[in-house]
This record gives sequence, structure tokens and C-alpha cells, in this order.
Amino acid sequence: MVDIHAWSKSRTDELLDLREEISFVDLDRIILLGQQIVKAFKSGNKLAFLGNGGSAAEASHLATEFVSKCTVEHPPLNAICLNDSQSSITAIGNDYGFDFIFERLVRAHLREGDVLIALSTSGRSSNVLRALNSASKLGVMVVLWTGINKPDLSDVEVWNCRLRQTPRIQEVHLLWGHLLSEFVEIHFSN
Repeated sequence: MVDIHAWSKSRTDELLDLREEISFVDLDRIILLGQQIVKAFKSGNKLAFLGNGGSAAEASHLATEFVSKCTVEHPPLNAICLNDSQSSITAIGNDYGFDFIFERLVRAHLREGDVLIALSTSGRSSNVLRALNSASKLGVMVVLWTGINKPDLSDVEVWNCRLRQTPRIQEVHLLWGHLLSEFVEIHFSN
């Protein structure tokens, strides 16, 4: 039998931790990354997102904010989500292995001057880490959004929140992504 009181208490504690994490959002960091993305767009480069599972859904959602809009009208911006093609992912997974799905997509779609934001709540997904290393070698600006685990990656800017539970980490990632898209789109608003 589930102890509803214990479950309720643990979720309340998580939400309090989330509230604390949100209260310390580093807007300067968001602005700096936003400025780099604005520069990339103005130079004809693209922004790409990727993630596994729930982070894949968030990655797709965030790419759409740039192509469509988040809060203000703007021309469509060159943003893509590398995990949106089921055909590519399943073919690469079948032919080369799951660890290579994002690496091959990075090599196919990204170029020097592009920006890649990878979402991984654990910070340990091997397919994500391979993609980050590959993108970095191509001259892509690489950012990893993760939870409490902060992997030591050279040439990768790692943003980690201090939360441990996957749903709460994803909620912080969504907040970061929305703030970032709102900042970028004001530079292109009609």
C-alpha cells in the first residue's frame, strides 16, 4: 500500500527545492547564451537541441519556440531538434547502435558557428555525451543542461541545477529554455 502522507511530503519537499532553484536562476548566464545565439542567427548559423525521453520532448518544444514564437512575433529562426526524426534515430540505432544516434545527426546537420543545447537530466547519457564531443570538434558552441550531476567535459559549457528528481530537473530546463527563447526573440521582433 502506498503511504500517501509520505508521498505527499516528498513531493512538497521537491516543490520547495524547485522553488528555491528557480529563485536563483542566473539571468546573466541566460543573457550571455542568448547573445551568442542571436549572433549565430545573424551570422546565418543555427541552433540545435537534443535529448532523450522527456528531455527529447522538451528539446522539440524549445526548438519550436524559435521557429514559431514564444511570446512575441518574429521571423522564423533557424532552430532544429535533432531527435525529431524517428526514421533517422531508428535507422542509426539499428545500423550503428543507440550510442551513435545523436553523433551522426550532429555530423550531418551542424557546422562551425552553430549552437547546440543538449538536455540530459542525468548528465551521463552516452549518446548525448558522444554528440557533445563530436559537435565540439566541429567548432559548434556546446551547452549541456543537466541535474545535480555535473560531468567534467572539456569544451562544453555545463549548466546544472541542484535538483535530483527528473520531473523537477525538466521543469528547470523548460524555464531556462523559455527565458532563453524570450530573450532571443526580442532581438528579432517585428
